[in-house]
Amino acid sequence: MKKTIVIFTNVERQCQRLNQAAHYLNEEKKICSECVSLFFNSETGYTELTEKTLLRSSIVFFLWQGAVYPTEFSNACKHFLQEKQKRFIMGSSTQPEVEAAHEVDAAALIQVSQYIFNSGTDNYRNLWLYLCTEYAGEKVSYLPPAAFPWMGTADFSSAAGKSFQNEIDKRASSEDKTAKRTSAVHDLITSVREEPASLDFRPLVGILFARENWIWQEVAYLKELIRALEAQGLRTLPVYCLWCDNIAENAPGLSRAVKKYFYKDGKCIVSAVVNTFKISLTLSSQNDKNFLKDLNVPVLQAYNLLRDYESWWESYTGMIPVELSCNVIQPEVDGVIHGGTVSYKDYDRDGIAWYAPLRERIEAFARKVKKWAVLSYLNNEDKRVAVIFHNYPPTNDSIGSAQGLDSPASVVLLLRAMQEAGYKMDSLPENGKELMERITAGFTNDRCFLTENQIEKAAGSVSDEEYKKWFIKQDPVVQKEMTVSWGEAPGTVFYYNETLLIPGISNGNIYIGMQPPRGFGEDPGKIIHDPACPPPHHYLAYYKWLRDTWKADAVIHVGTHGSLEWLPGKNAGLSGKCYPDVALGDLPDIYPYYVTIVGEGIQAKRRGSACLIGHLNPPTGQAEVYEDLAELEKLLDEYAQLKVQQPGSETVVQEKVLEKIAVMHLEEELPREDLPADDYILKVHTYVEKLKHMQIRTGLHVLGCPPAGDDLKEFLLVLTRVENGEIPSLPKIICSAFGQDYYKLEEKSGEILADGQTCARLLDRVWEICTEIVTYLTEQGLTAEAGNSLLVSELVQNLHLDAENTEKLKTVVTFITEELAPNLAKTKQEITNTLRALDGEFIEPGPGGAPTSGRADILPTGRNFYGVDPYNIPTPVAWEIGKLLADQAVNRFIKEEGHYPESIGMVIWSDSNMRSNGQDIAEFFYLMGVRPVWQRGSLRVKDLEVIPLKELKRPRIDVTARISGLFRDTMPSVVEMMEEAVNLVKGLDESYEENFIKKHVEQDAADLEKEGTDKETAYEQASWRIFGCPPGSYGAGVAHMIEGKNWETVHDLADVYVRWGAHVYGKNMQGSFSLQLFRKRLATIDITIKNTDNHEVHLLNSDDFNAYCGGMNAAVHSIRGKMPKCYIGDSADRAKAETRSLGEEIRRVFRGESMNPKYIQGMKKHGYKGASDLANLVAHAYGWDCTSGVLEDWMYEGFAKKLALDPEIRQWMNEVNPWALHRMAEKLLEAEQRGMWNALPETKDALRKLYMELEGELEERAE
Repeated sequence: MKKTIVIFTNVERQCQRLNQAAHYLNEEKKICSECVSLFFNSETGYTELTEKTLLRSSIVFFLWQGAVYPTEFSNACKHFLQEKQKRFIMGSSTQPEVEAAHEVDAAALIQVSQYIFNSGTDNYRNLWLYLCTEYAGEKVSYLPPAAFPWMGTADFSSAAGKSFQNEIDKRASSEDKTAKRTSAVHDLITSVREEPASLDFRPLVGILFARENWIWQEVAYLKELIRALEAQGLRTLPVYCLWCDNIAENAPGLSRAVKKYFYKDGKCIVSAVVNTFKISLTLSSQNDKNFLKDLNVPVLQAYNLLRDYESWWESYTGMIPVELSCNVIQPEVDGVIHGGTVSYKDYDRDGIAWYAPLRERIEAFARKVKKWAVLSYLNNEDKRVAVIFHNYPPTNDSIGSAQGLDSPASVVLLLRAMQEAGYKMDSLPENGKELMERITAGFTNDRCFLTENQIEKAAGSVSDEEYKKWFIKQDPVVQKEMTVSWGEAPGTVFYYNETLLIPGISNGNIYIGMQPPRGFGEDPGKIIHDPACPPPHHYLAYYKWLRDTWKADAVIHVGTHGSLEWLPGKNAGLSGKCYPDVALGDLPDIYPYYVTIVGEGIQAKRRGSACLIGHLNPPTGQAEVYEDLAELEKLLDEYAQLKVQQPGSETVVQEKVLEKIAVMHLEEELPREDLPADDYILKVHTYVEKLKHMQIRTGLHVLGCPPAGDDLKEFLLVLTRVENGEIPSLPKIICSAFGQDYYKLEEKSGEILADGQTCARLLDRVWEICTEIVTYLTEQGLTAEAGNSLLVSELVQNLHLDAENTEKLKTVVTFITEELAPNLAKTKQEITNTLRALDGEFIEPGPGGAPTSGRADILPTGRNFYGVDPYNIPTPVAWEIGKLLADQAVNRFIKEEGHYPESIGMVIWSDSNMRSNGQDIAEFFYLMGVRPVWQRGSLRVKDLEVIPLKELKRPRIDVTARISGLFRDTMPSVVEMMEEAVNLVKGLDESYEENFIKKHVEQDAADLEKEGTDKETAYEQASWRIFGCPPGSYGAGVAHMIEGKNWETVHDLADVYVRWGAHVYGKNMQGSFSLQLFRKRLATIDITIKNTDNHEVHLLNSDDFNAYCGGMNAAVHSIRGKMPKCYIGDSADRAKAETRSLGEEIRRVFRGESMNPKYIQGMKKHGYKGASDLANLVAHAYGWDCTSGVLEDWMYEGFAKKLALDPEIRQWMNEVNPWALHRMAEKLLEAEQRGMWNALPETKDALRKLYMELEGELEERAE
């Protein structure tokens, strides 16, 4: 009987090469046994066929490259082989231990290992010969493993001339040691741009590639890459090596190869590194975790696609899930800059996969590498840097739009640091006010008050002829799309006197300008008819001017976020027809970005090749109480005390409390619902206490400025408010000292404790003690000594903590002094690392997320942040929170409506799921009655399983997801898993009353069949539940519609929402347009849900919340004729997630922050940008009212009287940003004119007068 030898491997090409070797040996009749290699990975299922293969084997090998091993499949195989007493060997590249069983000796393990790891055709042939001899009883001769170098430099010589090292030595011996960094090098770099082949001295670029590629000579793409780099005037040093050390073979890995070849005499000799390895370079424990940081040069990631060229080129999905994971997500943890695609998968005549060069992309990649490589060579005084403000909407009130950041003040500090570092400037603005005055006095994106005088001040221009000459060189697809959307080049946007004008100002070698308009304001019709339209010609001309005319060496996009990374195109691995690539080209993109908005930062990283510089969230603190709230709190305390101390005498105060509640319109937010007065007042007391201690913003962040003074104290209090992993919550420890639970005190604020004080007052005392602790530490210098001193101080001793809480307090204090304080002090590196990036240095990576939501490990900022691996979400913790949020939503609906909701619409974003590790996904699953199955050890989600109805204890709820374009791009594997959840439950043997998904799918399928759709297709289409933006596009359209004022009724907003969101996604669906089916799903929705996972960003901070969630409300209202319930799940405190209605959440933010003098005064400190954000606050609130009808008359009156018409605020805004005041008045008047606000006559008159005065003043100012 023929013997069988099986080798399982998770490396496809290794599998193919082993089979090829076995095939040739059989053809040559060298062996008689069946030798077969089989591919497996973490998703391979164990089947009956697997058992048959294992059963007939003489010996089985499992070879695994990478982490996350063993797999479920390999474990199942092992158990079967052990049971049947079969011989096997299991090994992993990251685990030195090799597992073997049943007559496999140590010598065999070593022999097999050497064949495999030495690799190559001869070794693979001799491996089979050896195995046939030892385990199949054949008598054939074989050679021992042939050794090849584990690492080395590869010679792809192209007559490069003298060696680079000789030239380094020659330069180093020169008497003028500074020549390398001054004029000589500048001349050389300049000549690189013109005559690269003429250089004798060029920057050296290290290239890292796999040893396997070298051994098998799979180097076609590398040769092409090296040719392209050398054509750009660069030298190359290609190094092959193993991904990590192989301990068993004593073989050095990647980090040791870098140290050997990229250093000379202890100094780095390369100016940049190109990495072609997939997965993270620092994932293995065998690699030095700091080797890239020590190397300190930009690392550009080159992608090797796992698909053929046509599949990549034609698809909007530049990366399928597995490509995204290994090429993009994992390398981001290393701090790489995304360079682009360099190869695609092809097959030779034997069916062996190889990487074919993608020449056009390689050329683009090489240009990008050159730009980054030369940064370390250029003198700072010669560098030309473009600083780009975002500007949405494209008007003068919003220049420098950036979430949570005082962008003008930040740029001034950045310019100051650049000037000190030697960058050439004509003058330095004294502050943000002066900078904005200079900018707004010139040519900007705002055409409302544009004059000839301002046009003449344009920073530059691109002539008709120049643009057309460039345009015809673009991909034919780009030319066609641009011409269809915007007419013949150069279009009409900002086209004056046969030129396209460039906004902004030049200041020596620094350009400061505004990103051009995206285009929807220039042609509002595109909002409805062409959501995936390209940007106008002017947009492309702007970046072309920066790159080719102004000769920028790098750009700095300031703050969160711009439009470049959201232009149409692939999700990653962009092509020459993707608009971010067309616009930006090869310019190094350095991007200070809000570290909390992690998903959108990842978008800039992947689609704009950005080097992110994560910046801190704005100053934050507790809301406290003010004005009416302060008076109400006093009355509530008085009422509670009288009720206990003088029963019966509290009635007078009770009346005052109820009167105050009415005056403050609290009954709209806290319905009495027939509660007795006492119970209702307790409810109000709890509400006030929660408002008092809610987290609010107290200003804006300034780049590179650590929190100081009171801001630092409040920051530390907020960071220690909730648990940080194993670090306990400070206020909960103090509550324990009083024998109380924090949440119970909060929920029972009006109740009297045994000592006679209310729970609210005790909670206040808890926060006072927390403040005293933080104050003590800050006043003592936040040192370890200060912490030790605190623990023996009278303040702590008086708490009489038990041993457990004493230890907890010590843990928190140590956390503050040894981690939080030092890391917050490092906020300065937001500026220094921006300059280091401009110097071509490596920016250390770090995680992204919300520091104040239990993620203080995000600190310090200033790092190149990364996101999460979608294969790991939802995590077990996120699953529990998602379940809780789902239960809260369902139970609240039952309480309000008296029955189960049948259909729920969820808005699902990448950002929040990256921060929360998939809480929304968990809620989506649990509502349907499906749960994740995690792989043991790695906790990767390997499967889904149905939750039995007996365990679920309710019907399965039908869920329609409106995902963002970013979620589609960053989490394609999760989208497929969501689709699988629907498929798991839609056909279960359950009644319609038990399974609403089944009910709706079958009913909709029947309707489709009646309309003429075949049965199979009808059932498939009726199952679609995941809808999103058009392929390659982003957004919901509603915000553009509202901002452009081109709508009349809620039906107009609904139409644009449906048009933008009616694209179906799933494993085999990549954005097919299905307008009627999306409308059908929306028509059934009972509840809409948009969750929040932190309090650094809320519903009034951005128009995206309203565009997606408010847009869904408007669509359901329009189609169904009834406004759905809208719930906001809040998991900022992971230990106590809670669900509120949309109205409750809007009013919570309105009372706690928007009208709070603490917030308003904090914004006043930030001049132009503070005024701009206040105007945006009003605009965003107005937007919610347009879609969801959530603002009451008294709230509009509050905005008008507290902001627009307040004499102090009005004067301040008029001084620092009159355009923002104009916008604020305009939005309020628009609300009144649309009948959304029944304004008091005197308020309306005052606003009209203000608006007219501002119109005149701004016209005069422009002239």
